[in-house]
Amino acid sequence: MPIAITAGRYSIDPAHSSLEFSTRFVVARIKGTFTDVSGSIEVAEDLVKSTVQAEIAVGSVQTNVDARDNHLRGADFFDIENHPAARFSSTGIVADGERYTLQGDLTIRGTTKPVELDLYFLGDGEDHYGNARVGFRATARVSRSAFGVSGNVSQPGGPLLMGDATDLVLEIQATLDN
Repeated sequence: MPIAITAGRYSIDPAHSSLEFSTRFVVARIKGTFTDVSGSIEVAEDLVKSTVQAEIAVGSVQTNVDARDNHLRGADFFDIENHPAARFSSTGIVADGERYTLQGDLTIRGTTKPVELDLYFLGDGEDHYGNARVGFRATARVSRSAFGVSGNVSQPGGPLLMGDATDLVLEIQATLDN
């Protein structure tokens, strides 16, 4: 069944949105989140003509380990002094039945690459202030080294400590602009 969302410009609500990531470290996955996500969603009458612009303040990274968070903010990883934000700009939406793929360009550390995100509509409704809200979840797997996010060392006599594939999960709430 097609998704029905009120057309218009929605602002991403940073207080109710996040970008989570996970990547392999030795034998398990390390998880973290970026807590400062902002941007806009232009919902078109024809949903596949909608657009998304988002910005992630990479300095907002949190993994619950201060030393690791500070290392991630440094030159080995995100280099927030020179690249304080990552950006996503959609280039299209592909519908396949009830499945949606959000296509776009992701820029991290000044490097832009195309990415595809599996897009899920979580619903819409009115909040306690009477604002129209929509919710989305989007997931993708990206290569961190493709964006220059390396910061990796080898285990003694073995493989790299960190995996290259990084899973992303975006939980987005947005309010309709009046």
